Amino acid sequence: MAANRCYLCDAEAVSRCYTCGQLICERHGRENCHRCNTGVAAGEPLSLHVSDAPLRGGTMKHGWWRPQEAEEYEPPACYACQGLARALCRNCGSRYCRDHAGPGQLCADCGRSARMGLIVFGIALGAMLVLIAIGGYFVR
Repeated sequence: MAANRCYLCDAEAVSRCYTCGQLICERHGRENCHRCNTGVAAGEPLSLHVSDAPLRGGTMKHGWWRPQEAEEYEPPACYACQGLARALCRNCGSRYCRDHAGPGQLCADCGRSARMGLIVFGIALGAMLVLIAIGGYFVR
């Protein structure tokens, strides 16, 4: 079971170093291994890995494998209920959720307006057909 062993002493690993990602036991660190805390990597010829003082503070970045605090991000909100909006109205540009969706990639408000336009058009067309029928009746 070498997979769950400290890379320094082969004891049971309890954590993973934030910086290098190696498994470490309780004796060799909690968040970082002692090599990453002190800046000394044994056998490494590069002077970048040697430091007089511990590398703690704002200069150290956590490894990608650790949970990170999310950047300040506000997800897109629905114009009506402020819920999570997954769509954008193609007419007015408002963001809307599934509950406030209208027909044909429109928000509910634009969908009602489009429906009202169709109703008015239908009434006008019907009135014209009635007038044409009445006009044709009297022309005979």
